[in-house]
Amino acid sequence: MTLKSPPGTIVQRLSADPANLTGVRRSVREQLRAWGRADLAEAAALCVTEILTNVHRHAGSPECELTLDRLPGGIVRVAVGDRSPVLPVKAPAPDWTAERGRGLHLIAATAYRWGATPTASGKQVWVELR
Repeated sequence: MTLKSPPGTIVQRLSADPANLTGVRRSVREQLRAWGRADLAEAAALCVTEILTNVHRHAGSPECELTLDRLPGGIVRVAVGDRSPVLPVKAPAPDWTAERGRGLHLIAATAYRWGATPTASGKQVWVELR
């Protein structure tokens, strides 16, 4: 469900269910192409997948809100807000053979910038791509 948003902003409430990830990635790619930023579509899809997987595994509730913003200078900001106040922490060195623990390293390697911000209802994890 897309919510009413200012121009250049897309907000969608969704469930961080692994069964939904394919559709969310497709929607993110399509929106970036519509904005003329096909060059960032795959990076955005990867970051959204990693963030939503963390919501599914760690937030305690799958309910979240995905926001896509076009920022000045050609930057695209992708953010996922969830109900958990626990901020993500990037491990010092991932075990690249493990099934878990690499997500934030992938995000850091892909994004121009990334971070997490506490909110009144939990937190928002965001990435900026350029």
